[in-house]
Amino acid sequence: MSLVDLTRKQPLYDQLFDILRDKIQNDMAPGDLLPSERQLSQQYGLSRTTVRLALDSLEKMGLVTRRHGKGTYVSDARHSETDLALCYSFTEEMRRLGKTPKTQVLSFSQEEANKSVSSALGLHLGATVWHLHRLRLADDEPMLVGHTYLPLEMFGSLTHEKVISHSLYDLLESEFDQTIKTAEEEVRVMTARAADADLLLIPEGSPVLEISRLTYNAAGRIIEFTRSSARVDKFKYHVIHSRG
Repeated sequence: MSLVDLTRKQPLYDQLFDILRDKIQNDMAPGDLLPSERQLSQQYGLSRTTVRLALDSLEKMGLVTRRHGKGTYVSDARHSETDLALCYSFTEEMRRLGKTPKTQVLSFSQEEANKSVSSALGLHLGATVWHLHRLRLADDEPMLVGHTYLPLEMFGSLTHEKVISHSLYDLLESEFDQTIKTAEEEVRVMTARAADADLLLIPEGSPVLEISRLTYNAAGRIIEFTRSSARVDKFKYHVIHSRG
């Protein structure tokens, strides 16, 4: 049995999260019941608060479902994947809104990762990455322009023909067996640079939403870094906060 290490700098709840995630992915099936908070606390010598934080993280990643008065169960991974695809696919979201999506691949090439890209992807400075520059439209109206970076070491056989004819996430899953499990985004209001403004058909210096996204595979590795500029008149940021 894996144990938490009190001497490590990694937070205890994060260590427990890693242990439980590995157990869920390798030893359990959808619908299996996890040990209770009390049992996990006793098993790993941790406080109930620490255990609860680890379970919260598992739930946010869609790996478990908590049922009041019954316990914590392993989620159906197939269901989680579908939900994530709907949340993080521009194409599917536009279709859901009744719009016709279109993607223009402006360039696709290999380059050396700069400090920002290498840090985001966990690569050494100068590592070779794919750089995909795209304009996303809905009903032929420009919505956002994005720069996507992918590690060449993982996706060496990507081609321009493939990326212009397939959804990127569908391609990563079907061609490289990389299932998107979670993504985290940072959203800031910035001013549009001249090149982006021209593509988005807005005046230079107009406010845009700058969206930085890190996408993780089932093993928890970052496999994609995307930085996009989106028109503020076409997007809204909707968050629901709740207290347990």
